[in-house]
Amino acid sequence: MKKRILTGFILLLAAMVVVAGCGSSKNEGSNNSGSSASPSASSGGSSGGKKVEIRLAGLYPDEHPTTKSLKQFEEEVEKNSNGEIEVTVYPANQLGDYTLVYEELMKGTIEMGVITVPTQFDANLNINSINYLAESYDQAKEIFAPGSYLFEVNEKLHKNLGVKFLGFHFEGMTGIGTTKELTAPADPTVDKGILLRIPPIEMFKDTMTTMGFRTVSIPYAELYQALQTNVAHGWAGGSPVPNYTDVGDVIKYYYEYNNWFETTSILMSQKVYDSLSDSQKKVIDDAANALYLRSLELSKENDQLYLQKLADEKGVKIVKFTPEELKKIGDHVRANNWPKLNTIIDQEILDGLMASYK
Repeated sequence: MKKRILTGFILLLAAMVVVAGCGSSKNEGSNNSGSSASPSASSGGSSGGKKVEIRLAGLYPDEHPTTKSLKQFEEEVEKNSNGEIEVTVYPANQLGDYTLVYEELMKGTIEMGVITVPTQFDANLNINSINYLAESYDQAKEIFAPGSYLFEVNEKLHKNLGVKFLGFHFEGMTGIGTTKELTAPADPTVDKGILLRIPPIEMFKDTMTTMGFRTVSIPYAELYQALQTNVAHGWAGGSPVPNYTDVGDVIKYYYEYNNWFETTSILMSQKVYDSLSDSQKKVIDDAANALYLRSLELSKENDQLYLQKLADEKGVKIVKFTPEELKKIGDHVRANNWPKLNTIIDQEILDGLMASYK
């Protein structure tokens, strides 16, 4: 009898251990699912101390200044959220190219990206590629800032696609590298006397024509050979960095036209952003704004560094323009080129953009 009682007690004890184990496993599973940055990650927007895991897609390799800045964003978010938000940076297109990443942001299957914005989902996003949005870094700080017309248009366009726009990220200000000296470079009404390579983007063709250039569309991979063989005598669309690294051995002049700001965008899945608590959203917003401001300074420093390297190491003549000359060229482009862009960008958006410069 005692033996049967002892056996029953052991079986009851074993059953209790199994039940406890099952309960523990369920709780752990719940915690694991709560750590994903899905719309349910923060319990409908309340900050219950649950971890929010964010994968941040980047374009450039580890050693690139932009990637280092994204790592700083990661540290700031984790520190200021008291560890509630964990960010992991995936550089060098590890999560896919920018088009794929954007689609995943729309779905909510990737949380964040600092990427080039694809325009196939909404042609109005070409607004960020318009030349002479700004003529200097000081002006750009206002034109691209939170609360500006350009910022608010981007917020609306991205939101319609299920993506939260958090700000711009500067990569460089472009000029024109040439193998020949230009004719009357500061006068946009005069033919420049060269054939200029442009990317296969209609907006660039119209702008460069407005500035007095005859153009030819050539793939970037063939640019060096085209300049070397006089198929083209110059190229548009590059900041001082690629002018130094990619064509510095063949160009003789670099004209600091400041015609286009090369930017990427700081983006987040709207589903993920909406799932955050108010305090978590503020942490993300503040860190994104700091990232924007940091990119402005780093981009400016990098431009100046590579302009100097072009001059000192490659023997390229750097041609600068006065603020008055740049304003004259910018005003000319805005007056004569921007109205033609209504075949690409909605007239209402263009009207608002043009009005913001008056």
